[in-house]
Amino acid sequence: MSGGWKGEDAGGVNRGSGPTWTVRIRVLYQTAFLGLFVWFLARLSAGDERLFPYALFHHADPLTAAAVPMGAGTLPGALLWGIGLLLLTLVLGRVFCGWICPFGTLQQLFSWILSPRTKRESLEANRWRPWFALKTYLLVALLVGAAFGSLQTGLLDPLSLLARGLSSGVWPLLPGGRAVPAGWLAAGLLLGFLIASRFIPRLFCRALCPLGAFLGLFARFSLFRIGRGASACTDCRLCSFACQGADEPLGSHRVAECHVCLSCLPKCPEGALTYGLLPALPAPPRKPDLSRRALVGTALGAAVVAPVLRVSGGGRDAARAGLIRPPGALGEKEFLSRCVKCALCQQTCPTGALQPAIGEAGVEGFWTPVVVPRRGGCEFACTRCGEVCPTGAIEPLPAARKTGYDGRPPVRIGTAFVDKGKCLPWAMQTPCIVCEEVCPTDPKAIWFDEVDEPLRGGAGTVHLKRPRIEPLRCVGCGICENRCPVGEEAAVRVTSVGETRDPLNRMLLAG
Repeated sequence: MSGGWKGEDAGGVNRGSGPTWTVRIRVLYQTAFLGLFVWFLARLSAGDERLFPYALFHHADPLTAAAVPMGAGTLPGALLWGIGLLLLTLVLGRVFCGWICPFGTLQQLFSWILSPRTKRESLEANRWRPWFALKTYLLVALLVGAAFGSLQTGLLDPLSLLARGLSSGVWPLLPGGRAVPAGWLAAGLLLGFLIASRFIPRLFCRALCPLGAFLGLFARFSLFRIGRGASACTDCRLCSFACQGADEPLGSHRVAECHVCLSCLPKCPEGALTYGLLPALPAPPRKPDLSRRALVGTALGAAVVAPVLRVSGGGRDAARAGLIRPPGALGEKEFLSRCVKCALCQQTCPTGALQPAIGEAGVEGFWTPVVVPRRGGCEFACTRCGEVCPTGAIEPLPAARKTGYDGRPPVRIGTAFVDKGKCLPWAMQTPCIVCEEVCPTDPKAIWFDEVDEPLRGGAGTVHLKRPRIEPLRCVGCGICENRCPVGEEAAVRVTSVGETRDPLNRMLLAG
């Protein structure tokens, strides 16, 4: 086991009493990647330059790179970074979990804050438990579900989970922040996992993370691993006290569970542990960590549940008036086969028009992005959502293509309709021209039917401009609905009918 990192320096100083330089370097890397992840989200919210790789972490997600092709039948080019991370895992082991993953770093931080050192660095807290195998069953269920057409990996993918929790639960609390529907649920789920680290360090990583389970499959064959010199080891078990992955480097070392945190190295008073190239592997555990029967049952269950999710809420092929997808979104079937619910598009939307779907898209589309015009209209030339989507569920659109200034029809996400029973000029004899003023199309999709109408009791007449909508020019941006001064439910409302992405979801229009 030569050429590896050992638990002491060449001078043999301070063995087993504190972190070595390798652990200090890991902490620096963890801090840097966590800061970068949060900084990307902050810049998305601030609407900074589009050239920054805001979706870098999600592009390097191998779980997404594996699941999206299963559901969509194609691998977006940006997700090739995920294959690069798998190759890195084959060389160094689960370094992503121990050195890069921002959610893992946050859990470790919360464990350090909430638990005394004697508790978090104890054999009871860090020992392996059989139910830690749950993450592998979840991985099988999610991948089989994706293969049968229902992509749900984003629900438990640590990168999507963290981005969703921060954008839905933390950013709304900041000055100028806007409340997000069901944001409390996304934030509560994230906070619950972080607080759980007080009792078992990195509980989500050890027991629930499907990405960690996926990386663990490749880490079994990694070139660099933790090795133990049996002749030097005194079976003191100090190496297990600070192990973040519960892989128990002493005895039945579970290579797939090792986060390569290297915390065990400085704990060994004999210097018997080494992180190096192809060390001799210890004997495997006496009992298998996984049940073959349970794995098969999980796969069959996922194969049955996936079609049920696909038809929930009316099915993918049934047009729903209230389901307005972002501009550039693929057809509903293709969209759901790619969207990982990461909330990056919602974070970057400058008007807050993009919100997580709660019931609009059925069970399968829970937490996917929808346009809610009453909360914010879709800016006519804004294309940010497609620029940051990591999987291509929302295609990047040049501004000229979206607006139709390239000579072709503009991209439409729906059509506006006037409710004459609520519209002030139509129902209340009250002049109002707000919707026409804010309509961004050229020529405007909203025009007026001008009339002079007698007032009650013969008190004269009032000149009214009653709005009408030309459906072939309306793009469904919802700015008119957002600015309408009539109560909670606007007098002009947008539905998905006429959307570009679904040629069947349209009215009988000429031309």
